Amino acid sequence: MPNKTAVAGTIATPLLMGLVALMMPVFLLGAGTATAADGRVCGGGGTAQTVTGIDLDAEQMGNVQTIVTTTAATRGADGKPLPAYAATVALATAYQESKFYNSKVHHDHDSEGLFQQRVIYYTSAVAMDPVRATQAFLSRLIRVPNWQTIPLTQAAQAVQISAFPDAYARWRPLAEQLTGMLWPAAAAAAVNGASTPGHGAGTAAIAIPAVACLPTGPGGPTGGGGTVAGSTAIPAGLVIDGSPAAQAAVGYALAQLGKPYVWGAAGPDAFDCSGLTMAAWARGGVALPHFTGAQIGHGKPSPTSLSQAVAGDLVFIPGSLGTFANPRHVGMIVGHAGGRRYLIQAPSSGIPVEITDTAAWAGQVAAVRHIG
Repeated sequence: MPNKTAVAGTIATPLLMGLVALMMPVFLLGAGTATAADGRVCGGGGTAQTVTGIDLDAEQMGNVQTIVTTTAATRGADGKPLPAYAATVALATAYQESKFYNSKVHHDHDSEGLFQQRVIYYTSAVAMDPVRATQAFLSRLIRVPNWQTIPLTQAAQAVQISAFPDAYARWRPLAEQLTGMLWPAAAAAAVNGASTPGHGAGTAAIAIPAVACLPTGPGGPTGGGGTVAGSTAIPAGLVIDGSPAAQAAVGYALAQLGKPYVWGAAGPDAFDCSGLTMAAWARGGVALPHFTGAQIGHGKPSPTSLSQAVAGDLVFIPGSLGTFANPRHVGMIVGHAGGRRYLIQAPSSGIPVEITDTAAWAGQVAAVRHIG
């Protein structure tokens, strides 16, 4: 029988768990006039116009307006309205992803809607509803550390995990001008409690399903990325099953919770995914290479169902740039608590080392290796 160690309690600064519950009446502005930042008088939202040299038709402007009014009516975990900058980030992201067209055509995997959100993670009901898609984007944006002060493209990329992480910055001038045009009226409408037709004033919050497993990356030497639906809190009553060597590896890894992700880092102040597992198993007396593609060749194979997984086992998933045949992201089982099994990972830039419920990786596991 493997040895077991029980761990109870939490560590400081736990991440927000799940998506933010948003009680949000939303107001959709009617046609009218607004003065742009350069002094031009432009038609109100829903009217075709040219902004920063970019022609936007009525459909695009209607979606722009929805994003802005939804953002203005959204409150964060602290109960305070989100700042106008949140709309700017959302608009720059949506223009890069969809050019403000709410498309159901799958250009990239199963991505749909204004933010090209993957149906497997968000569901089509969310991705194709401009209000709910915006809410889902915002709920993840506000979990990105320092999202209001880091470069816009980094904040957007931490949510979207695009293959073109620098593309969002190009649309910041467009997004800033659109926000400037529409935010004052949208914010005033939110304060007055107006609502978007079809959503109802004073109704319960629009339900947003929990996003269980958003792939992140690119992630250091692995080029991959994992999920960001995790926490820096150790689950109460965590049982670290596994060998003494595995318990030493897990103990080291848990001590790194909350440390930042940095490409190519293997501690002590930052880690990427394979750097974390390498450093952890070094504490357990096993030398692993600093590369996911090489780590998958170590140890013994275990069922990808995780039915026999124990603390210290490495779990491999494709990540954003890998495949099942060539996974590019790795996490490590830390044990179980409350009938759930957990792993630890260094997910992606902007997301610290965290613990994730293995259920979040369901359907993604390409390989599991029992190291020792």
